[in-house]
Parts: sequence; C-alpha cells; structure tokens
Amino acid sequence: MNAGMTVLISLLAISGSIRNTLAISSAEVPKNVRFESIASGLDNPLFVAHAGDGSNRLFIVQRGGKILIFKNNTLNAAPFLNVGNIITMTGSEQGLLGLAFDPNYETSGMFYIVYTAPSRAITLARYLVSNSDPDLADSNSGEVLLSIPKSFSNHNGGMLAFGPDGYLYMSSGDGGSSGDPNNNGQSRRTLLGKILRLDVNSGSPYSIPATNPFYNDLDPLVKKEIWAYGLRNPWRFSFDRSIGDLYTADVGQNTREEVNFQPASSTGGMNYGWRILEGNLCYSQTNCTPPPSYVPPVAVYDHGLNDSIGCSVTGGYVYRGANFSALTGVYLYGDFCTGRLWGLAKNTNNQWVSTLIKDTGFLISSFGEDEQGELFLTDYGSGSVFHIVEAPIITKTFTSESVDDGYVIESAENSNTGGFVQANTNLIRLGDQFNNRQFRALFSFNSSEIPDDATIVSVVFRFRKYGLVGSDPFTVLGILQADIRLGNFGTSPGLESIDFQSPASRANIARSLISLPDNWYALGLTNGSAYINKIGGTQLRLRFTLDDNNDNTNDYMTIYSGTVLTEANRPKLIVKYFLP
Repeated sequence: MNAGMTVLISLLAISGSIRNTLAISSAEVPKNVRFESIASGLDNPLFVAHAGDGSNRLFIVQRGGKILIFKNNTLNAAPFLNVGNIITMTGSEQGLLGLAFDPNYETSGMFYIVYTAPSRAITLARYLVSNSDPDLADSNSGEVLLSIPKSFSNHNGGMLAFGPDGYLYMSSGDGGSSGDPNNNGQSRRTLLGKILRLDVNSGSPYSIPATNPFYNDLDPLVKKEIWAYGLRNPWRFSFDRSIGDLYTADVGQNTREEVNFQPASSTGGMNYGWRILEGNLCYSQTNCTPPPSYVPPVAVYDHGLNDSIGCSVTGGYVYRGANFSALTGVYLYGDFCTGRLWGLAKNTNNQWVSTLIKDTGFLISSFGEDEQGELFLTDYGSGSVFHIVEAPIITKTFTSESVDDGYVIESAENSNTGGFVQANTNLIRLGDQFNNRQFRALFSFNSSEIPDDATIVSVVFRFRKYGLVGSDPFTVLGILQADIRLGNFGTSPGLESIDFQSPASRANIARSLISLPDNWYALGLTNGSAYINKIGGTQLRLRFTLDDNNDNTNDYMTIYSGTVLTEANRPKLIVKYFLP
C-alpha cells in the first residue's frame, strides 16, 4: 500500500463490506458510465464544488490547503485560496476538508471552508472573494465561525453544504480514536458525531435556526446546532438539488458502511445509531437496543474478506444533469478502498436498491457537482478529477452460422446423451418426438466483432417459428431453457452428438421469453454477457424443462435456421454493449 493510500484510508476513518441487504430486487440503474479526465497532477484532491455564479468554474479542494479553479477546460496556475499555513496535517485525517459557497455568492462573495487547526479542532471559517479578481480569494478575510475541540486527530467529518432552506449544514466526526470512547455520537451535549445546521447570514458569528430540532430543549447543555446525530464519521453528504432530500454516507468501524436518507420534509432530530449500531448491525453487544429517534440506513455493505468489497464509504450525489437521462434520480456513492461505484434508487416496490455499476480501480475520495448538475469523481490515487458521463450503447446483431446450426436427437428416452445429428437443415426441431426422445436445438454465432474492452449490457436471442408438429411444446414441455457456451459445446464448431450433453459455460440462462408478431420470439439471457466470445464463436443450446411427457406423440416446433435463403428469417443474437 502506498503512502497516499494509507493517508486517505486513515483520513476517511474507515470500515465496511458490501452486501446490499435492504434490496430484494433490482432497480433500473444504468451501468454504461465512462470517466473522462478533466484535471490531473493534483495533490490529494478531496472535493469538487461550483460557486453557483454562472461562471461554470469548478473549485477543486486539495488536502494540503489549496483550492484550485478549473476554468475553460484548464486549471488556473494560481490557486483560488491557499490556507496551508493555518491548517495541520500531522494526523493523517487532517487538512483542508470541505468547501461551500454562499447561495448568493455572485453578489455576496462569501464562501466557507472547514479544516483542522493545529489544536486539532474542527474549524469552520468564512472567506471573501477578492475585490479585484474573481479567480482569487482574499486570503486576509478569513473569519473563524466555529471551532469544535477534540482530543484525537481522526474522525473529523468535513462536509459543508447549503440546504434548500438556505442554512449551512456541516458534518463532524465522533472525535476519533476507535469505537467512540466518549460516546460522542449519542450525546447531544457535544457537537461531535453530528450534522449541524447553522444560520451563517445572521448573528455573530452565526445564529441557530429556531426550527432546529433541539432549539427548545430544556437541557441547557444540549447543543442547539444539532440537526442529526448518532454518526461516526460522515465524510460526505449531499442534498438532492431537485427535491431537497439529504443523503449522508457514514464511514463504519470494522464491519459495515452505511448510507442514510432524510426526506426534504424532515424536521430533523434523526439518530443514526452510532455507537450502539454500526450500519444496521450491533456494535456494542452489551447494549443493542436501537436508541430513541433511530432511523436505519437505506443502504449498507460489509467489508468482505480482507476488505475485498470495501472499507470506507464515500457519499456522492443524486444525478440531476441533462446529459445522462437514464441516470436521473440515481444517487451515486463509492468506496475509497476498492473503487467500487454504486447507484442507489427505489424500485417499483418503493424499496431502496443498490446496484454495483463498476469496479473503477480509483481511490474515490469524493464526488462533486457542477452548476448544471453533472457529476464528478475525485481519484486520490492518481490525483485526478473525472467527469462521469454516459457511454453510448452500441447494438450488434449477429446472424447464426448456417453450417453450424442444427439439432441433436437424444440417443434413447431419458438417456441425456446425444444420438442422431441433423445439420445444414432449413428447419431446426425443438421439443420431443413420438418415441419420447428430446430434440435439442443449437445455434452458432461469430461474435468476434465485439471489442475486447467492451462491457456487455444485455444479450437477446431471437428466433422465428415455422410451425408445430403435434402439441405445442410450450404447453406440454414446460419452460424453454437456454445454455450458452463461450466457444463450442463439443470439440469443434460443427454439430456433433456430444453437443447434446456437453457442459455449458452457463446453464439455464434464459430470463424471459417474449412472443412477438409474425411467430418471432425474443429470449433474454441472464448473465449471458460474461459468456459472449469476443475473439471467436458463441453457441446457444435450447431445450425444454421437461425432457419428454411420455405421451408417445410428437410435441415439437420447427424453427428457421441460418441456412434458409431469406436472411430476415434467420436466428439473431442481439448484443448491446458500451466502451469504457
């Protein structure tokens, strides 16, 4: 592990393993994402933000104290701000951590940063833009608004964002060490382990909104700034810019990572469970009763063996841009340690479902959003910022190879071995015959045109029925099944009796059979994408669930093969993919 990785693993205060335990069926989350580098050579990038002033500039936060401007497709040579002289980085989780611009920045020129001071305190400060240059901040204008003292260097939180209500929200970690030794997450008498809600446009240095959940608490020691609590290290949170819902990703201890959700209508006061719970698991076995006002996470994942799935969740954003319509409404989040990227959305049953989009290989330290709602990702490992864009879906249609199409008849009833082979025939049989022996149909496709680096999204097999002999096998022989082979079922592309029983690369991959007009059928192939041969041939074998129905009559259909003169009637393999 390199030093940079060690630093940020510690910086994010890490733990978790990816098991989407809350989902029971898959939501429609597109996987055709591509990452376009917009900036590289950065020094520990931790965040990307926009000013909301119509300039379309991106502001990139570096842990060492610099904020850089990406403008007109290039990085400005001079930093917008450099606070390297007032922060501390003696601990590996310290530095310049967050940035937020006043909603009226275009006229007010005010923005806010959060950093760790030499005293270890989590520090919120306000700055002003220069009067003479919009690409430079006034480095002498800094005013500390809030300083949260702490004893340990780790678990600092570090996210800032203005909510749709105009108030500034700020995350703080539980104060550090391990296991929250002072139980700060559950205590409302400390600002540690919280989401805070501040009115930074009134009061000195700020005021507390009267609508905060504990504003009228009778305990004088309760911190009225608290909006939500029971958090360990909420490294990144975000508001859905369209709806106002709040998503908070909280880094776990040793076992589980979590994403929490708060609807826009919430009045605050949520308790997310730490240190009683880690994710939705017991952390303290001596007391595992969910606390008052507990709100469980909407997504969790375990770390896996040796952190093979992940170890530190990085919260992202709900996509609301205009360039990737299929991603609209999906919340993106990732894991720093493994680079896995997920999309979170509700399915048709109103259940939260996380879908793995890609193993990126990045050290995902943060996400970012521009003025148009397009999303970005910071890779701590390479020192780069990537724009997350839609990769176009490419559709390739392959017609079956006539010389290798055909059917094999079972050698004897229930033998499950091949006998007579019929190749180079216009019509392929599928079902069983009068002596209760099964017909298995085979189709071959030259799929080598698919690029080696293609990511296959879906595979559909289409075939056309010519007619029926006896009863309809769909009625009397059960469900149609499909086996797929990466290459050949037998020893060669040509049809052989052994093709009847040869092992498949994946058996029974048929997902759904759709009846189309003019006797066409479309068969979706579950997980077939992994077995499409990109350097040669792919073979399919069709069979019915029931070998035969012992009625001593013909129950089969005939299917047009790749040999028929009319190409439009030939079987087709339709593969959709995208390029990274």
